[in-house]
Amino acid sequence: MSSYRTFLSPLLIALAAVAAVSCSAQGEVPDLERRAQEINRSVMCPVCPGESIDQSQHPLAVQMRGVVDEKLREGWRDGQVKRFFVERYGPSVLLEPPAQGVHLAVWIIPPVGIALALAALYLVVRLMARPRSGRAESIEVRMSADERGEYAARVEAALLADDRRDAGAGR
Repeated sequence: MSSYRTFLSPLLIALAAVAAVSCSAQGEVPDLERRAQEINRSVMCPVCPGESIDQSQHPLAVQMRGVVDEKLREGWRDGQVKRFFVERYGPSVLLEPPAQGVHLAVWIIPPVGIALALAALYLVVRLMARPRSGRAESIEVRMSADERGEYAARVEAALLADDRRDAGAGR
């Protein structure tokens, strides 16, 4: 009976925790706040390379988050807010490069490279699996009984000579 209690107690606690998390009000985030979070995740902090303004605690990132909130309350669309930061800091301020102009290469080259690598791998495996033309398959040698006996005697003599040479060398 006590083994059931030691097993059920943690299980019930875990189920209660899952229920509490799933019933929380996170799904009820206001639209304006959700949009601000999305923009904050897509704009890079100019001082902290590789960090979004959502992650960074630098004063400039905090100020930029305030600007995002302010612009969205004024009725700006998401694209307008992002363009606002691009005009001030350049296109590198976006964590996701624009899919136009020279930046389009960033979107095209990786999938094309992966496709070419997969095609090359396929061809290599196919060539390795294919039997090579011109390779001599097993050739059946026909010998008479006398020729076979003479061949066996030569092999025996060669093996004996090797054994004597190894024995004479002190091995």
